[in-house]
Amino acid sequence: MSLTVSQLLKLPCLRRARVLAGRKSLDRIVTSVTVLEYSNPTQMQKKLFESIDFWGSEIILTGFCNIADDVEAQCSNIRMFAMAGEVGIVLYYVGLILPRVDPRVIQVAEELDFVLICMPENEPNLRYGELIHEAMDAIVRDELNNPTFTVDLLEQMTKVPPSQQSVKTILRITSDRLRASAVITDSEYQVLSEASWPRNQNISWAELLRRTDRRGGDRSWEIRGEQTLWVYQAEIHPSNGGRMYLFAFSERGKLDQLLWKQAVEGVRVSMGVWGKTHDQTDLSELTRAIIQDEPIKMRRLGALYHIDVASLSDMWILRSRSGGDLSPWTKAVAELSSLYTPLGLCEHYERDILIFPVGARTLHEMDEWTNALARFCGENGLDACVTRCPLLQYTADAKYAYETNRAYLEDSAKVFPLRPFFTFSEVEFVRECCEIAAQGKNAVRRYLSLLDPILAGKDGAEIVGTLTVFLLDKNSSVTETAAHLFVHKNTVKYRLQKAGNLLGFHVGDIPQSKNLIYALALRRILQHA
Repeated sequence: MSLTVSQLLKLPCLRRARVLAGRKSLDRIVTSVTVLEYSNPTQMQKKLFESIDFWGSEIILTGFCNIADDVEAQCSNIRMFAMAGEVGIVLYYVGLILPRVDPRVIQVAEELDFVLICMPENEPNLRYGELIHEAMDAIVRDELNNPTFTVDLLEQMTKVPPSQQSVKTILRITSDRLRASAVITDSEYQVLSEASWPRNQNISWAELLRRTDRRGGDRSWEIRGEQTLWVYQAEIHPSNGGRMYLFAFSERGKLDQLLWKQAVEGVRVSMGVWGKTHDQTDLSELTRAIIQDEPIKMRRLGALYHIDVASLSDMWILRSRSGGDLSPWTKAVAELSSLYTPLGLCEHYERDILIFPVGARTLHEMDEWTNALARFCGENGLDACVTRCPLLQYTADAKYAYETNRAYLEDSAKVFPLRPFFTFSEVEFVRECCEIAAQGKNAVRRYLSLLDPILAGKDGAEIVGTLTVFLLDKNSSVTETAAHLFVHKNTVKYRLQKAGNLLGFHVGDIPQSKNLIYALALRRILQHA
């Protein structure tokens, strides 16, 4: 199958249409046409969007009817469609429902190489059905006249976004072409990935295979019952090693032998390119999808490996202070962490290690686990910091937490030099301090001037030092502050009382001490600048 957008544009119903953006992608293959009148301005609508089973290479027909006056929502839709691997959009009823195609929409589509086609404007007699009928007729005819599935599969895989270049997508394309369900198993007939045809098929292929006469090699047979199935089995050996089986389950009768042979070869070659180290690669990609906030990819990979992404509400980050690569320590970190909490995911991301526990933990249990990770880093000579980020409600929160930690971890170590680990709240506090510092001298002076009455005294430096340890390092504990400074507790109390008299409030009281804490943190940041 090799029908491209350029060829579709030659159809009678599209002859007067204009290409507004994405000309570089006119050679992309089109496998289907779908109608989608959808908007995404709310969390509920986002959830609905994520539930739609996109598999790329479709042309979407829409009039943006629900968001005709919301340009940002239109741009958001295009970004999400592009991320899902869709080819492009054909816009209907411009000048009638959609007032005009905003230049911002065109710009977003152009940046993403996403095809944007505009049907003739101000024409109320346009019908989606004409394009659906002509396009699907052309697609089916092309499938019959051009049985070159192996080449087409490779070509189609190279055109989808990198996040879609996976075993699941290979099977989805294969299933769509065969009009049959496709399943990949390992050498022991354990299902690795599957794609049902039709997509709402509810047969358990794993259960069906358990009842199958397990013989290797290439063969086919018929299963009679409520649903008569023709089953095709082929042994494949991807170029990255190992033995797997490809199965096809057809309810439409026997498959064309040439098409089946090409499907087997196409899957074998594609698995060698995009299916390397199947388990590890996809789990790593799931972590990447979480941090990059790619909900569609995240949901699919999570479903494939039976990981409930929605339950991953906490995240622990191990990051090297010196920029070293921690990924070789991922397995050891996972083994250590599993002693303290059930794990949903523990994978490396870039040069860091990210841990997503599941279930509930007490604060004491969290402290024990985090301290154990900090000790592990020290004992193994890893100059690494641990940051724990609890209660992340949305995947976008994980992305924000990771990027904030990456940007402000070094400054956090300046503000909290005695911390064995950080909490995300502390990192966010440091971010706020850095933003104040970035505003210039006047903004900084507003906070530092709070210390002037104290520093004016002969013992001002000692008092400010005591305040810093008390408020930033020792959680407002007089006993711990005294032990750290090697002074008597009464000395700490005297200095705190004297500071309070000069400031006009009791040190440690909130919110009176808020600006004082900012001042002490800014002082540390500037001292190490």
